[in-house]
Amino acid sequence: MQPHPFTKSLINKITGSFLILLAIGLQWALLVVYSGAEYIYALVDSLLTVGIMAVAGYTAWYVLSFLKVLQAQIALSLLVQFVCFGVSFMLLTIMGIEDTEIFVSSLPLRFLIGILAWVILLQWYSMLQKTETLENELIETIREEDKPVEVIDRISVKDGARIHIVHLEELHCLQASGDYVTLFTATGQYIKEQTMKYFEIHLPPTFVRIHRSTIINTDYIMRVELFGKETYQVRLKNGQSLRASNAGYKLLKERLSL
Repeated sequence: MQPHPFTKSLINKITGSFLILLAIGLQWALLVVYSGAEYIYALVDSLLTVGIMAVAGYTAWYVLSFLKVLQAQIALSLLVQFVCFGVSFMLLTIMGIEDTEIFVSSLPLRFLIGILAWVILLQWYSMLQKTETLENELIETIREEDKPVEVIDRISVKDGARIHIVHLEELHCLQASGDYVTLFTATGQYIKEQTMKYFEIHLPPTFVRIHRSTIINTDYIMRVELFGKETYQVRLKNGQSLRASNAGYKLLKERLSL
C-alpha cells in the first residue's frame, strides 16, 4: 500500500491543514452571507461538516485502490455527501444549535461545494496512484535491465522424442515463423518455440537482427548488396539472400565496424 499523500511529508501535512481551514472559512462565509446564518451557528456547522468530509477524504485514499470503476466512484461520492449532511444535522441537533430552515435552504450550496471538493480530491488521488505505479514499473524495468544477460552458446530443439542440440557456430541465421523461430544450419532447419526478442537478447554479438523477422550470424556473411532504393540484401556463404531493414543495416554496419 502506498503511503498516504497527506502524511508523506511535512509540506503535505501543512498544505492539507491549510486546505481544511480554508474550506471551513469558505463555508462559514457562504452560510453567513447567502443563508443568513448566525456567526456561531455557521462556525460550528462548518467545523462539523468540513471535519466529517476531511475524515472521509482521508479514508478515500485507501478505498480508491479498490474502486477502479467510474460508476463506483460516483456512487461513493454521492454517498459521502448524504452521510456528511445527515451526521452534521444530527450532531447540530444534539448540540441544540440546529436551525432546520437554514440547513435545508443551504443544502444545494453544501452539495455543490462538497461534490466539487470530492471530485478534485479523487482526481488528485487517482493521478498520484497512477504516477506511483508508473514510477515503480520504471524502477523495476531499470532493475531488470541492470541484471546481467545470460548469453547462450547452444540451442536445444525438441523434435518428437528426439532433442537436437544446435551449436551457435553451426547456425547461419534465424527467421520468425509466427510464434516460432526457424533455425538454419548447414545440416538442415529446426523449428524452435521461442521469440525473436529472446534470441536478440541472449545471442552473442556476432548475431545481428537485420530485420524484425531475421537474425543472422555475421561469420557467415559473404556480402551486403544494395537492392533498390535504400533496400539492402545480405547474402550468406550458403547462398541464402536475406532482406535488411534500414535500422538493421545500420546496426549491421556498426557491428562490423564499417
